[in-house]
This record gives sequence, C-alpha cells and structure tokens, in this order.
Amino acid sequence: MRKKCTLIILILILSMLTSSCQPYDVLSEDSNNFPPINPISKDKIEVILYYPNSEMEHLVPEIRVVSRSNERIEEMVVSELLKGTKRKGLKNIIPENVEMLSLDIVDDIAYVSFSDELYNKSYGEKEEAFIIYSIVNTLTSIPDINRVQIFINGKAINTLFKYYSVREPLAFSSLIVSRDYINPVSILNEYYDNLLDGEYDKSMDMLYLSEIEKVKLNTLRIYLENEFKEVEQFDITDYIIYEYGDKLNMDVELVFTYEKNNKKSSYKKIELVYDKDKFKIKGLLY
Repeated sequence: MRKKCTLIILILILSMLTSSCQPYDVLSEDSNNFPPINPISKDKIEVILYYPNSEMEHLVPEIRVVSRSNERIEEMVVSELLKGTKRKGLKNIIPENVEMLSLDIVDDIAYVSFSDELYNKSYGEKEEAFIIYSIVNTLTSIPDINRVQIFINGKAINTLFKYYSVREPLAFSSLIVSRDYINPVSILNEYYDNLLDGEYDKSMDMLYLSEIEKVKLNTLRIYLENEFKEVEQFDITDYIIYEYGDKLNMDVELVFTYEKNNKKSSYKKIELVYDKDKFKIKGLLY
C-alpha cells in the first residue's frame, strides 16, 4: 500500500512537470523554451576576405570566423588574407612570403605597406588586378574604410608590376566580383581589328556616345575609312590601367604601320564604360 501511494505521487509530479513545460521538438521564437542561438561567441569575429576562384575568372568573398586579438580589425583582416585560403574552389594569389609592414587609416583611406616580396614579382595583367583588388576589396569591406593606398616598404609606387596603377587610393570593385574579368586592352584590340578588316559598323557599335557625338558618327566613319585603308598593322606597345570598375581609364601607346613600313606612334587616354555586360569605348576614338 505504501509503495502504491509513492508511485501515484510520482506520476502526479511528472504530469505536472510535463504539462507546464513545452517540449523542445516543437519550438517557436515566442516560446520560453526556445534555446538561445549565438553562432559567434564574444571572443570571435567575422571577417570578409577576397580571393580569386580557382579558374581565375573573378574574386569571391570568403567569410571567416577568427579569434579576436589585440590587433585592430584592419590589421587582423590583412593578416588573415595573407594566410591564404583553404576553401575549395578558391585560389591563393598573394605570394606566401609577403609581410604587412604597417597600416594606417586617415580620413577613411587605409594606407597599407607591404614588403618587397609583393612588388618584386612578374605578374600577368589579370594576376596583378586580382592581387590588388583582393587587398582593396578586403579592406574596404570594413565600414570605416572607403579607399586603399598600397605602399611598398612605406613608399608609393606607380604600378604593382606594369599594368595597374597603384599611385592613388583605390575603391572597392564590385565589377571584379560580380562579373568575370575582362582584359580592357582586348576591347581596343577588337576595335582596331574591326577597322583594319573594314568592319566599320562593328567598330562604331563599340563606342559609348553622347547624343551630340552620335550626330558626328557619320563624319567619324568617313574619316576612319580614309585613315585606316592605308594602315597595315597596329601594335599596342604599352598601357596602364588606373582602376578596374564600371568606369575604367587607361593610358595607351600604339604604333600604326603603313605602306612601305612607315610607322606612326600615338598616345591616347581612353575611358571604358561597362554597359550591358561589356565594356564600350567612351567617346569618338580616332
């Protein structure tokens, strides 16, 4: 009889407990039973780093959770970027032995200095662009930084290798992330190839013109027909790209070869505008 009473009391206690609590397999955010979700602890921080995809087509953001340290956030993200990525589908682009020497922020511009190992390398144009913008896009992902100036051993340089200017601070490039990289010089090559082949309409379609310039298009076409019927060859001998984005400026040196091997050098400042999934040449290009 005593055991029976004890069993009844236990059943009553259990029924009271289960009726007053909601089970965890049925949850709502309004429930007191909803377990707290905090994926990042107070001693961790999320950083955004940019690496090229393995096919070297565009940059890809990698979100990495790292331990907080005594470093400033901007120093921390550059340190993480230099460690490289292990994520499948991404490629390490910055040489392994590169060191960050200093990093200062003045009026929303980050001035970051690297060791010689970043500079004393032979890069292709795309490789040079991806190295620069992996650094620039990573740092400008921090809210207080809008532009980045890259130094080598604390000194400003003209280009990282030979194709991209780093003389001035650079802004975040959404184009190099959202679209596959386009070689800007390929646009000029196509434009002049069309002219030499007599495909003047194709060349004209590559121009990004104002309403006033469109009025002059027929005059330009007549000029180009007369000028390029005697040109046998063109060569782009040198160029510098100033910033890769929806608007892109270049300094270009060309040599045109005419009959009897006569040559004419030309220096042009060219602006490209990204329009409908391709670059167009802004203005009338003679």
